[in-house]
Amino acid sequence: MSLDLNTKATKDVKIGDASAGQSKKIAEDTSYLLGAGDVLKVTVYNNPDLSLETRVSEAGTISYPLLGDVQVGGLTTSAAEKKLAKLLETGGFVKKPQINILVTLFQSKMISVLGSVLKPGRYPLERATNLADMLALVGGATADGSDLVTIIGKKGKKEYDLHNIVGKGESTQNVPLEGGEIIYVHARDVAVMGQVNRPGKYAVTGGVRTLSDFLSVAGGINPNGSDIITVTTMRAGKQARFEVDIDTLFRTGNNATDIELSNGDTVYVARAPMVYIYGEVQRPGSFRIERNMTVIQALAQGGGLTQRGTQRNIELHRRNAKSVIEKLTPALTDLVQQDDVLYVQESLF
Repeated sequence: MSLDLNTKATKDVKIGDASAGQSKKIAEDTSYLLGAGDVLKVTVYNNPDLSLETRVSEAGTISYPLLGDVQVGGLTTSAAEKKLAKLLETGGFVKKPQINILVTLFQSKMISVLGSVLKPGRYPLERATNLADMLALVGGATADGSDLVTIIGKKGKKEYDLHNIVGKGESTQNVPLEGGEIIYVHARDVAVMGQVNRPGKYAVTGGVRTLSDFLSVAGGINPNGSDIITVTTMRAGKQARFEVDIDTLFRTGNNATDIELSNGDTVYVARAPMVYIYGEVQRPGSFRIERNMTVIQALAQGGGLTQRGTQRNIELHRRNAKSVIEKLTPALTDLVQQDDVLYVQESLF
């Protein structure tokens, strides 16, 4: 289930605290380089006439009293402070000036938010912002959006789980943004189809990752479901398909078959193979073929024979490899196969 950051913002105190702390961290980050569009608040101690708020031009300059255009683009705030102080002192305007520069609007940095969000697009980093803040700004995830978020930045690509950020309050996952990142919110791309109680697409989250997880959120396999599950995966552009035995997955505890799924994967539970029983049985009809089911076990599923039925006169109708129906006389210990038809005839004695 994807999380609505807008509704969580007022409820989750931990996230708010983390946001404030990380915002302060960005504002104090000495590695931040000033750029065009940034708004600066310049304060000169004991010189209010030289204190002002100004915007960095497209050329990377600010217009400053007594000095004219001063190049600050590409400088940190600390370097810009030292540059202004030196120019004011060497120009004979202020003796040993004490200057403080605060970035009040981070307009030079843009962030792209893409994928399953309500308002995708490019947004300016107008103030110190973290991942949760930015996703709230774009309206949060859409109805088919997952909790899985990928951020591509200067240091490469990394995935984050919104469930850990909002649901668990893990502030380390609520990373500060520097500008230039691409944020991609993944869709609910794992499809669980076929004989499950709630077929559909489900989100890849921190709590739902493996095959057994997805079968669980889909309500489990219904009574008509097969013991064999087909999983189709897409890795590095290559499709792979394989089968998983439900007995191996759940009953024997073999974790090797409980694979981790990713966006674009599909889980399909086929209808269980059926045997059809007619004639002199208590409950004629179709029945699920259980593992290694024999003819006598199949007849037991039908309630056993009537008083007029006989085990000595049972017909088995089975389709062969050429799709031709053959009539056979089975032994009671023979294994039944998918779509077999058993007919119990009436005893003549």
